[in-house]
Amino acid sequence: MAVAVVVWVGWSSAESASGICNSAGRRAYNGPYTGQNLNRVAFPIGGIGAGMFCLEGAGAISHVSVRNRMEFYHEPCAFAAVCVRRPGANVAKVLEGPVPAWKVFGSRGSGNGAAGTTYGLPRFDEAAFLPRFPFGTVSLRDRDVPLEVTLTGWSPFLPGRADDSSLPVGALEYHFRNTGHETLEVVFSYHAKNFMAAGGSGDAILPIDGGFVLSQAPAEAHPEYEGGLAIFVDDESVVVDHCWFRGGWWDAVTLAWRSVSEGRLTANPPAEGRCPGASLYVPLTLGPGQERTVRLMMAWYVPRTTLRYGRDPAGPAFAGGPSSGATADQQPVSGFLGRGLVNTFDPYGDEAVGTLTSPEFEVTRRYIQFLIGGGNHPDKTCVQLLAGDDVVRSATGRNVETLEWTTWDVVEFAGRRVRIRIVDDERGGWGHVNVDQIVMTNRRWASAGELVQHQGEWGDTVTVLHDFETKDYGGWIAEGPPAPNANPCCPTPDADLRCAASEHYVPWYAGRFDGLQAVAAYWRQNYERLRRESALFRDTFYDTTLPPEVVEAVAANLTILKSPTVLRQTDGRLWCFEGCGDDGGCCPGSCTHVWNYAQALPHLFPDLERSLRQTEFQQSQDERGHQTFRSCLPIRPAGHAFHAAADGQLGGIMKVYRDWRICGDGEWLRTLWPRVRQSLDYCTRTWDPRGRGVLEEPHHNTYDIEYWGPNGHCSSFYLGALTAVVEMGAFLHEDVSAYRALRDRGREYLETKLYNGEYFFQQVQMEGLDAKFRPLDPSGSGAGYRDIVATLNEEGPKYQYGPGCLSDGVLGFWMARVCGLEQDIVDGQKVRSHLQSIYRYNLRRDLSDHANPQRPSFALGREGGLLLCTWPRGGAPALPFVYSDEVWTGIEYQAASHMMIAGLVDEGLEIVRLCRDRYDGRVRNPFDEYECGHWYARALSSYALLQGPTGARYDAVEQTLYIDSRVGDSFRSFLATATGFGTVGLDRGQPFVEVRHGRINVEKVIVSGRPAALRTTR
Repeated sequence: MAVAVVVWVGWSSAESASGICNSAGRRAYNGPYTGQNLNRVAFPIGGIGAGMFCLEGAGAISHVSVRNRMEFYHEPCAFAAVCVRRPGANVAKVLEGPVPAWKVFGSRGSGNGAAGTTYGLPRFDEAAFLPRFPFGTVSLRDRDVPLEVTLTGWSPFLPGRADDSSLPVGALEYHFRNTGHETLEVVFSYHAKNFMAAGGSGDAILPIDGGFVLSQAPAEAHPEYEGGLAIFVDDESVVVDHCWFRGGWWDAVTLAWRSVSEGRLTANPPAEGRCPGASLYVPLTLGPGQERTVRLMMAWYVPRTTLRYGRDPAGPAFAGGPSSGATADQQPVSGFLGRGLVNTFDPYGDEAVGTLTSPEFEVTRRYIQFLIGGGNHPDKTCVQLLAGDDVVRSATGRNVETLEWTTWDVVEFAGRRVRIRIVDDERGGWGHVNVDQIVMTNRRWASAGELVQHQGEWGDTVTVLHDFETKDYGGWIAEGPPAPNANPCCPTPDADLRCAASEHYVPWYAGRFDGLQAVAAYWRQNYERLRRESALFRDTFYDTTLPPEVVEAVAANLTILKSPTVLRQTDGRLWCFEGCGDDGGCCPGSCTHVWNYAQALPHLFPDLERSLRQTEFQQSQDERGHQTFRSCLPIRPAGHAFHAAADGQLGGIMKVYRDWRICGDGEWLRTLWPRVRQSLDYCTRTWDPRGRGVLEEPHHNTYDIEYWGPNGHCSSFYLGALTAVVEMGAFLHEDVSAYRALRDRGREYLETKLYNGEYFFQQVQMEGLDAKFRPLDPSGSGAGYRDIVATLNEEGPKYQYGPGCLSDGVLGFWMARVCGLEQDIVDGQKVRSHLQSIYRYNLRRDLSDHANPQRPSFALGREGGLLLCTWPRGGAPALPFVYSDEVWTGIEYQAASHMMIAGLVDEGLEIVRLCRDRYDGRVRNPFDEYECGHWYARALSSYALLQGPTGARYDAVEQTLYIDSRVGDSFRSFLATATGFGTVGLDRGQPFVEVRHGRINVEKVIVSGRPAALRTTR
């Protein structure tokens, strides 16, 4: 068994980064971080969905985010220190290495001299950091301190044990060894301001056995302020100062440091009212060669939040009365008069439907005029004139939010009684109508502005039928579906999880524990077990012969699961952001097309992963089969006011297949099967209505745009989903012949019409679709851009990739492979050629000459990376899809692992190395691969790097182990299943499994497509 040890490499103090450049050869992959590579190291510690803090490479804590949201710049005044008592000359140091240079001038508050930080306190000369997830170890050395010091930070991470891995806890273990020849009297101490204080009143420092609690009471207007964080040790000799000196300026920290430097054990009982901070002290006596470990434990409890995301299911379109303008997620609405209008997007979005009908009135003027905007759906989003029950006039919008003046000549209906009906009967894109200022007039006014300008001249020539300036619609009758219950508890009969019918998100641990004391007690009582089992995972994971860059990439991104990107609500279900902004989550809703890429959770915590399927196919899917690709928080039935995401919805079907194969539970599959078919049928009706086996109609995807026309990217998802449904249906004895035929037609289409001899591409399509392409209006651009607008209109819809070589161009076939669909859905050589083309055309080893007007800081300058798309044969659109010039680590890893599956191991490894070179600690945090936010979920595609070179996966349905090695006949790698984990590999061609935890029942082994005998050990 491989056991991690600290290897000192190139000891030096931290330096500033020396520019944006490729660092190949400067640091050993999967090794320690030293010198300038310590600059940005910040290693997350915490539980899944429970919050975190980071252990920095030099030993500080930062990114303290325990209030159910990211607080990226929260680096509180909290530090450990050591004092070696010597007659007349104590040595006192903060237990950290040198302050990274960027903090001195580039961090928040640096303009005021970094006041309130610990940067000015004495600290160790040198530091090194060795990550061995979930453990991170800082080694400290100083010429004046006769101690060997290591600091190990960790929190529980036990595959298959989601609850113990979701605890709001962390630990910092300080290990001291006397390297001298004399007995040393040493005082360890830990100090913290009350960084849980939320402002105002109610903050206090409370006692707990072995330490203190930083606490904040709830405020009447802010119950979410409630929270506490306990810091304690399990050493009986501990002395606690519960309340620092109350003074001005920097008095409190000044006197706290005086206690440190004098080696004094300052005892101070809990005090009433506000306290600046607290300290704990542990005296140690170390003879020559003796060693001791102080275990500093942290636990936190913040049970309330204001987090609520998602649109509830729509009620009737006209339920809320007149609108005052655009909603928060609507384009600006303009052109209406006064303060009110009809806007059926407000409040429920495009999903809302209904009608608003006027009382009967007599036609006494020649014209009816009004303002109208919104969707262009004749007969569905419109204003109608009714004579009896007959529609005799109708007008619709032009897919713009600007209201435009419209006129009906109604002279032929003079003297008749009629009604006006405003109709919204469209739930899809632009499924709303905007209406204002309906008048009957004898004069044909040229515009609404002219009408208002001459209001004094109206006399009896103008009748205002409605101006929508009142709080309701008066005598007009609104009709539509009833408003649903927006927050039902466990709305489906098969929901077997506990419910949390709360207005706002409540973390899982708040339902498991009744307070901070209970969390701390569990942490204290189970510490040894949790550490032992977490260490077993660590040792098993790192007991591998895979290339070190692969091991580093996989392990570094497992930290995403400990970040605030992931939340877990009280019923145990996961709900996730895409990533984290500086002060909160970024892009909410467990976005299906981003979490498609993430392959770690389904193997390490399959129950948690299946909870995402529960949400997607139950609460986020309606009876049409439309899935809202961003689920609601708290998890509840979602509204359906926006496009479905083709790649997200189809990927979800493949993930059902994968999750079933991992867990082996046929009843779970049987329960979801009707919803799976419903979902796939929706996709076919919506995007492949002519049954060609490819997606033609405009379809939304992970690039936040809609593809027009067939393409390799999303059609590979389509064929993968069809294949998954065929396989699942066969198991359930369902008739899936129509899906099989559709897949076969799609395969032929891709191979004959979407492949150019090198790679798969997109056919941009405008004609022959149900959707109508609307050219750009050149009048909205200056004269210098009119020619460009003409070019754009000739090309068709903006934001396509056309003949480009897309790094995600066969992504659905990668998904199929990592989900356990072994067969080639299309010609495997064509897929391999596409992957070779990605490597040939999209990989840049130096980006200095690459123009990226989009988001450049992911990779730039002399760094290397994999571009999302290039156009090696020409034909690049004038405005290609919006992220095309960027570099995303999640795509790099999926492409690299797919290349390895196809036998292109060296090519895949080069991509991984270029990626990890950018995250070597000098400029970026090695444990925070970002995209649209920090700790971005797409980077969890890195877990597929375990399967890529080895082909190792376990099928619980067949109890079969598959191995298809691309790294020779001898290798060893980590394997996680739903029932246990261990190592898997080949020993001179013979397959083996060594089970380290739980059990893995293997009835059959397939090596490179052939049965083989297995060697199994415990």
